[in-house]
Amino acid sequence: MSATTRIWWSLARHTHAETRLPTVLAVTAFAVTTWVVLTVAGGVQAFDARAAAPGAGDEEGTYRFLSWIAVALLVVPTATLGAAAARLTVARRDERLARLRLAGATSGQIGAIALLDAGAQALAGVVAGIGLDLAALPLVARLRFQDRVFDVAELRLGAGPVLAVAVSVLLVALVSSAVSLRRVAITPLGVAQRLPQKGLSWARVLPVLLLGGGFVLAFNASSALFGVGAAFAVLVLVGFLAGAFAVFNLVGPLFVSVLGRVLGARARTVPTLLAARRMTEDPKSVWRSVGGISLVTFVAGCLSVTPGMTQGPEDVLMTDIGTGTTVTLVICAVLAAVSTGVTQASRVLDSRSRYRTLHLAGTDVAVLHAARARETWVPLVVTMGGAAALSLLIVSPVIGLLRTAPVGVLWFAGSAVGAAALVLLAARASRPLLQACATAAPTGIPSR
Repeated sequence: MSATTRIWWSLARHTHAETRLPTVLAVTAFAVTTWVVLTVAGGVQAFDARAAAPGAGDEEGTYRFLSWIAVALLVVPTATLGAAAARLTVARRDERLARLRLAGATSGQIGAIALLDAGAQALAGVVAGIGLDLAALPLVARLRFQDRVFDVAELRLGAGPVLAVAVSVLLVALVSSAVSLRRVAITPLGVAQRLPQKGLSWARVLPVLLLGGGFVLAFNASSALFGVGAAFAVLVLVGFLAGAFAVFNLVGPLFVSVLGRVLGARARTVPTLLAARRMTEDPKSVWRSVGGISLVTFVAGCLSVTPGMTQGPEDVLMTDIGTGTTVTLVICAVLAAVSTGVTQASRVLDSRSRYRTLHLAGTDVAVLHAARARETWVPLVVTMGGAAALSLLIVSPVIGLLRTAPVGVLWFAGSAVGAAALVLLAARASRPLLQACATAAPTGIPSR
């Protein structure tokens, strides 16, 4: 066993409560990520097999294509949760690695220890996710499509696809961990002193403009959504759904940063000022705590036209579209729930030194709770509004379907309200953790 491996193993064995909780959160997030990817991949495999079966017609091909639309809707939320799991409690890990760096560890040793840490958590999550997938397969198989339920064998992936999913999750963890190591390897003193992070560039807005303009031009070039040029129109829709997710995730932190500056300029109370400072100093962390719910709002907005498509026709396809919509939204909500819960808890742990310092300086814990509430619901409301607007842009060519089936609007509103309640509930569930961090005895390197 090399010296680097021995150091990592010693750190892994000698853990305490503040270390174990982030590890459990990260493993949980990786497990859910793995389970969702395996479940969605199993569904795509089943519809591909049905479309390739002897005697299959155009309708089976339609199901296969719709399954890929679901993939486009879920790929970014799933990747976001995996990346968030790899970045859990970055501050805690950076402090520990910075101490090792100052004690004489080389940059190579620091990088290897960090990658071993992230890889072990991801591997544990992958194993748990595979087990969860196997346990849930009989329940998933009870879903009814094409007027029949699935066979478990249809949904069970082979060893090759499962291995590919496992490797993908591990790569997400390792790459995210490696990217976050740059500050530690270059400036360990900067990590220990909590120097400000690099600001966000307005260049992040450019992809939004390109995506919006390109979508309008491409969709107008097709003659109709379900007529001549339908294949081209739906291909454009699938591509821009995935692109819109990625772009919204890219500009979200920038919006949070700008919102923090505006809120700070108008702050009249201590909690509001503390919340504004937090949003300005670490907009990426704030965005990760509300981004998952914003993506749920976006998905619900995109799917709000589905009742208009399924109303009237009584054929199996229309009924199955409604079922698929519900399943997609439920999976997206599960991803958002896990992402929100683990991110809210990890943000408290990452900021424990700040909370402890403020409390020792005389700030009441109630003020810290109020500040944290403001830094959650203010960006939540704004980003959900942006998600709703972006989803309306995506479905604008068929927006008339909302008039034929107003239940889609109610469905969208209910999803948005439920998503907001989920975030606020997750934030409130972390209140005891915040109080414990704020009132704990000072340890380690003090924050400035």
